[in-house]
Amino acid sequence: MAEKGARAQLEPVAAQMYASGQTLTAISEFLDVSRNTLTEWKARTKRPGDDLDEWDKAKQRKNTFGLRMESLLERELTYAEERQPGAIEGATLDNLSKLGALVVRFKAVEAQGAGFDKAKVFLENLQFIAGWMKENEPQGLKVLAESFDDLTAAFKESLDGVA
Repeated sequence: MAEKGARAQLEPVAAQMYASGQTLTAISEFLDVSRNTLTEWKARTKRPGDDLDEWDKAKQRKNTFGLRMESLLERELTYAEERQPGAIEGATLDNLSKLGALVVRFKAVEAQGAGFDKAKVFLENLQFIAGWMKENEPQGLKVLAESFDDLTAAFKESLDGVA
């Protein structure tokens, strides 16, 4: 068991390991800290009114980082393309170049087999959409909620005969 009072050193390591995809059980074994202690540390980071604690938010950000980078690149390219010819500053072009290089690097890592779970990414995106709608379009969220069971049933029917 880890020394008493080691929280200041171990908690950031535990949070990083969790964000990188390690389970609380694996972290517990690696750091020699009880799973209950890890659960307490994790729970302390949850702010009132938030759905996720800081550990889960970090994990979510890390899991969707590549997709977010692609989306950001697309948005910035669209912005640049809408500018008048010659009106784009050198710093903007430099930033676009760096962002593009990051996206290419992420795609290369994914192509080597370190990719992502597409179903998981879809569900994360669905959670993001629902969260966005909750804040910005509550009526749309109600429509989504009312239609969700029908969408799920139709999807399940489409799986009949699929291996």
